[in-house]
Amino acid sequence: MSRLRLSVAACFLCAGVCVPAASAWSQTYEQNANWGPGSSKASATNSITYNYVYFDNPYGGLPQMGTSLCNSAATSCYAYRWSNTGLITDERSISYGFAVCKANTGNNYLVLVHYCATGNG
Repeated sequence: MSRLRLSVAACFLCAGVCVPAASAWSQTYEQNANWGPGSSKASATNSITYNYVYFDNPYGGLPQMGTSLCNSAATSCYAYRWSNTGLITDERSISYGFAVCKANTGNNYLVLVHYCATGNG
């Protein structure tokens, strides 16, 4: 009997250790929208390893967009990373929280947000 129990226990242990990792998660949380100064949007909450923003200035000027990550309670956030070049590849991470993209409050023109996307893959 003891050998049988050891064999069963070994099978369960291997099953627990040999399970493949969970699939990566990603979300496009804004797409093809015109934003005025100070507009922002947040993603769903998850483990996050990147936050990308792609935007354009068809209405003129050099509007800025920013990215940040916050813990799930929104009590602690990274400082915004700002850019007016059209693309932000923010690869900071947070164990469990949400991503944010935001148009700078000082923008004098609308900004076309092609996408704000986040994930952990």
